[in-house]
Amino acid sequence: MVRPNSKPEAVVSQHQHELDEICARARDEGRFAFDTEFVMEDRYEPEVCLVQLATEKSVVLVDPLGNLNLQPIWDLLADAQVEKIVHAGQEDLAVCFRRIGKVPRHVFDVQIAAGLVGYDYPLSLQKLVHALLHVRLHKSKTLTDWRKRPLSASQVGYAAEDVSYLLAVHRKLHARLSARDRFSWAVEEFRAFEDETLYVRAEEDKLRRVKGVSVLRGKQMAVARRLLQWRDELARTLNRPARIVMKDHLLVDVARHSVSSFSDLRDLRGLNMSDKNIHALAGVVREALTASAGPGEDEGSARAHDVEAPQETVLITLATAVVRGYCLDNDLAYGLTATKNSIRDLIRHRTLGRPADPASVELLSGWRGHTVGAMLDEVLAGRRSIHVEQVNGELGVRLGPRGG
Repeated sequence: MVRPNSKPEAVVSQHQHELDEICARARDEGRFAFDTEFVMEDRYEPEVCLVQLATEKSVVLVDPLGNLNLQPIWDLLADAQVEKIVHAGQEDLAVCFRRIGKVPRHVFDVQIAAGLVGYDYPLSLQKLVHALLHVRLHKSKTLTDWRKRPLSASQVGYAAEDVSYLLAVHRKLHARLSARDRFSWAVEEFRAFEDETLYVRAEEDKLRRVKGVSVLRGKQMAVARRLLQWRDELARTLNRPARIVMKDHLLVDVARHSVSSFSDLRDLRGLNMSDKNIHALAGVVREALTASAGPGEDEGSARAHDVEAPQETVLITLATAVVRGYCLDNDLAYGLTATKNSIRDLIRHRTLGRPADPASVELLSGWRGHTVGAMLDEVLAGRRSIHVEQVNGELGVRLGPRGG
């Protein structure tokens, strides 16, 4: 067994039988720790350079750059009978979906679990391991080139530490969740890992992440949407990051000013692509300009420009302070429990009736609904008072008793 206070030892696996053995052991034990090291700065898709696996008795670092069949790993991740222990695992687990088209199942993310029992969220693995196990990790290889071979001893040690303590951390957090009757909350959060939409990002999500897109309206937004699709297709073909192929601010400027001639596009500073691709870009802009606006185009633009009324801003600010105080009092991480947007959605639902469906309001659903959501409802309805008091030498927002 890997002891919490011992220096982890790892085997770098370059042989298929070692990979098969660790996967069989994980299946027998019913759980294993999982992590990856990947490089994504100069690729369209992240390039996985190392896969770290840990069971109770061993740590194996699998070299995917060797001639190995990694299918046993992907099969394990998709197996609902085997629990996967990860830390901030969304990007690592996305590898499984990209490789075999199946979502990972039965995931336990220690970063999420920690936020449900009073630790900050997000919290680094280094801080979490120290807080729970009193072990200091030596995280010094965050910018290392994982494609280089052979791996150095320090790289091996860094990679091993990412999984060596996860099973011990899992046991501690599992016990604390159970003791506080919050394990069902964690399960609710972990279900997101089994939702394909977490890994297949919707077009609108991509568009919202483009820097500066909020300045666009109507037809401009339609052009930006088509440019985003074209940029993504070109990036995939070139195997380059999309934002390297065409920077966000250039995409927004082209859409905003309807730049559609080859000469004007070529004169844009920072647009570094071949004449062939510039001609294609010009055609895409012209095509988008002549196409009719899609359904909801103006609605989507209006959402991007949905400005808070002054009274609403005050109410959101007050509600945020109340929620933060509630989280402190109840050992919940505010960063996991609520966001400004989720608080605004609840307030708008209660005061303006939108969105109309309560199920679409995050703070009215699941564990959030019967904790912080229920509390905010009582505040908004005037059944709970708010006051400021001094606790341990510091001022804080507190709730008064429930009223009739």
